[in-house]
Order: sequence, then C-alpha cells, then structure tokens
Amino acid sequence: MKKVVKAARSRAGAVKRHPFGLPAVLFVSLLFLSAAATLIALKRDTPQLSFSPSDNYIVRVTVDGDRKTIPSPAKTVGEFIKAENIPVTSDDRIEPALDAPITGDNFLINVYRAVPVVVVDKGVERHTTVAAGSPRGAVAAAGVKLHNEDIVMPEPTINFTTQGSLAERYIVSRAAEINLDLYGKSYTLFTRVTTVGELLKKRGVTLSKDDTVNLALDTPLTAGMKVAVVRNGIQVVTVDEDVAPPVRTVIDVSLSFGSQAVRQEGSAGKVTRTYEINIQNGKEVGRRLLQSVTIKEPVERIIAKGNTVNIPDNKIAVMAAAGISPNDYAYVDYIFSRESRWNAAAVNAGGCSGLGQACPGSKLAAACPGWQSDPVCQTRFFSGYASRYGGWQGAYNAWTTKHWW
Repeated sequence: MKKVVKAARSRAGAVKRHPFGLPAVLFVSLLFLSAAATLIALKRDTPQLSFSPSDNYIVRVTVDGDRKTIPSPAKTVGEFIKAENIPVTSDDRIEPALDAPITGDNFLINVYRAVPVVVVDKGVERHTTVAAGSPRGAVAAAGVKLHNEDIVMPEPTINFTTQGSLAERYIVSRAAEINLDLYGKSYTLFTRVTTVGELLKKRGVTLSKDDTVNLALDTPLTAGMKVAVVRNGIQVVTVDEDVAPPVRTVIDVSLSFGSQAVRQEGSAGKVTRTYEINIQNGKEVGRRLLQSVTIKEPVERIIAKGNTVNIPDNKIAVMAAAGISPNDYAYVDYIFSRESRWNAAAVNAGGCSGLGQACPGSKLAAACPGWQSDPVCQTRFFSGYASRYGGWQGAYNAWTTKHWW
C-alpha cells in the first residue's frame, strides 16, 4: 500500500514539475464542467417532443369574427364542425372544404356566414343570401345562370331609400348572343365586341381570298344577329373541342400552409378547328389545319392556397436539433404531419416506420437504434432521404403530387 501511495505522489509531483502539467489539468477539468453545464441547460431550456399517444390536433376556428383554439381528434373539417356543434347552413361557406383533412397543429378553419345580396340582371333585382368567394360565384349561388362571356360587377349600396337595401349589389352585364355560321356549321356564341369584324378577329377567324361574309365587317352587332362565313372552291370540315379553364392561384394568410379552397369554379371554353381536306376517289387522304376559332371563352378557376405557418415549439426544437434549415420547417412539418401525425413510434400495416414512414422500417432502425424515442435522429435520417428530391422543398412538391414520398 505504501508503494502505491508513493507512486501516486510521484506522478502528481511530475505533473506539478511539468511546465504545462497543472494548466492542462485545469483546462480539461473546466472544459468538462462547461460541457456538462451546457448539456444540462439545453435539456432544461429546449422544448421536448412528447411521445405520449394523442389523436388531438390544435385547431383554430374563426366563426363570426371570433377565433377559438380547440384541441380535437377530428380527422376532417366536417368532423370538427359536427363535433363542436358549430351551426352552419347550406348557404354558409367553410374553408377548407368539409372533406379537407386536418393534418397538423394550429390548423386554420374559417366559417363565412351567408349575407344578404342583391343581384341585378337585365334591370330585375333578385334578393338572396350567399357566402360565395367571388362576385361570379355569388351570382351563380343566387341561381342566376351566367354565360362565360358575361361580367359581374360588385357595386355598394349608394342610396338605401331608393335601393331599398344595404346589401351588397352585383350587377350582371350580359354579352350579346350571336349566331355564327362557319363554313356550313352553326354556333350560338356570346360576345362583348361591337362589330362583325371585331367578332371575327376576337374569335380567331382568318379570312382568305376564297372566303365571303354575309355582312360588312363594320356592321354593328345586335342580339340575335346571324354572321355567316362561306369558303368557296375548297372542301372543309370543322371539329369542336373543349378548352380546359385556366387556373389562377391566390395566396391567403387565413388558411394553413398546405390547405386550399376553391373561390371560383371555372368553366370550360370551346374552340372549333377548321381543316381543309383532300379527297381522292371518295376517301379522305389528308387534311390541313386552316384555323382555330374560339366559340366559347373559358372562365378561370380561382384557388386560394394557405401560407400561414404556425408550428409548435417542441417540433421546431426537434427540427433545429436535427440541423434543418428554418426555411424548410414548413415542408418537414407538412410531410411528418401527414405521414405519422408526428408520432415517432408510428408503424403502419405495411411495416413503414417513424415520423416520415420509412419502408421497410429496418432502414430507420439501422440508422437510429432507439428510433421510437429519438425524433432528432429520425429527422436527420429523413432529411437524408429528402435529398433524393433535391431537398425538403422538392420532397414537399413530390408529396403534394403523389401523396407519398
């Protein structure tokens, strides 16, 4: 025992005699204490992701201008509205739609009440209540049929005494109905131009030297007028085709990131394509496109997409610890919310596992041995998986298209 004590004293003395011995010991000791203190602080200050099973998401619903925050197990907007006994009528508008899935915390739902409106069409007033997302939608909801070329103009009530109501007013401006006979085929179309020449130009009719028109090009258009275009010396055939409505997307902060709502239903247009045909021995052997003429203009479809991101702190803490860029938080939250509802221990019927549902689950287990309780390791693993799409934004784009990744 005396030998052991003597040896220890000898080593201690050697450390003291060494020019860097004591400072080195002190440095290592301080470094260890500092690291320990940092870990304790991080553990105390960083929000932790709860793994206790929960089917609830936090929903923020706005009704009559009043916003409430409610935890709910509802899977869809319709289930939530029914479970919370929120009174709605068939005239009210709910965004997102009733069948839209509730896919994350702080999910936004808006209930817009039907309000009185006055639709003025050809001088006739129609009083009703609607909650449409666009002037055109309001008129359609009031039961007034619109042609694609008709225009709806909102107009505030100016004089209650003469107009008899404080309701929002929608004025329908009708397009003129014209009969067009194009190379022997008749169409009924609607237009807002004023002369025969403008009509043909607007619709894409290109007159050749072999074409004749039954009216002078500067003839003013009147409702019910017939305009005929005839081609002499060449046999032609016309084919009608539908034109898909264009889609316009608007960004709306009243909707959650990843949610959307249709503000205006679109309407398809129609074109007729005229071909010059080559007949040999009574059979068609070739055709050449002469022109495409618009018979009915399409009406755009308006879609509102949400961009409000409100992710709980515990999930942000996990993403930050995994090294995810804040610019990608919304994409990660979108995918994890839909794949597992942020349940780190989630396993589906096919054996796919974890926050992002790795298939097979053995891949995740190999990368993160304690994966059921290690969301940070999981997030790093799935971040590497997202790289096959060029990153989290690419993974989000793929998911919104395929509904898997």
